[in-house]
Amino acid sequence: MATKDIRWYSTIRMKLVVVIVISCTLVLGGLSAYNTFNDQRQLAADLEKLAQVTSQRLSKHLIGPMWDLDRDLVDSTLEAEMLEDNIHAIVVWDEGGKSIFSARERNSAGLPVPSNGAIAGDLIKAQNDVNNGNKSIGQIAVFVSKRQLARQLATATLANVITLLILIVVLVAIMAIVMNQVIVGPITRLAKHADTISHGDLKQNIVSESNDEIGQLADSFQRMQVSLRVAFKRIYARAKKAA
Repeated sequence: MATKDIRWYSTIRMKLVVVIVISCTLVLGGLSAYNTFNDQRQLAADLEKLAQVTSQRLSKHLIGPMWDLDRDLVDSTLEAEMLEDNIHAIVVWDEGGKSIFSARERNSAGLPVPSNGAIAGDLIKAQNDVNNGNKSIGQIAVFVSKRQLARQLATATLANVITLLILIVVLVAIMAIVMNQVIVGPITRLAKHADTISHGDLKQNIVSESNDEIGQLADSFQRMQVSLRVAFKRIYARAKKAA
């Protein structure tokens, strides 16, 4: 009887590859998600710190201009701070926070323009009082955009996915080579020996290629082959005597 053909999707190699791919995807995917979460948390903390530091710095730098009611100097100071791309808007209120002293906000083109102070959107806000000694002469609020957060997360996610795919391809290629040399190849050769023996050829040179389980299997095939030779010789001798 001819050796049974094994479909490609039923081979040991394919089954192991599937197991490796699934395992690597779960492990590396989980690690990638964890790294992305950490990146998101770190960047959010950095943006929060940017808002707070900028707000605190302006609350000190604007003491003199606001005390002197120097609106032009306040405006130029806000323009200078908004050179930082992540700052979406800065609003300065006068004493008591009743009216806007000065405000800048980015338009749709990303350019800083005068604002009415009604800042909306998914932004990080930090607010401080502007104090001249013990007297509050105004308030300042800095709004930081989360666009960088979204861009960096998208970039990090894409990089993680690409890295994951590369690692899976490399691991699958390495495992395919290793399996072919260590497992599939020896088993295939043993299967061919067994098929030849089943057709009555007991002169096969079965070589034990390793000291592992496959080597033990090869040794078992060798002992079986020797036993069959002895058994056939006895049967032949008995048949010869009977004749």
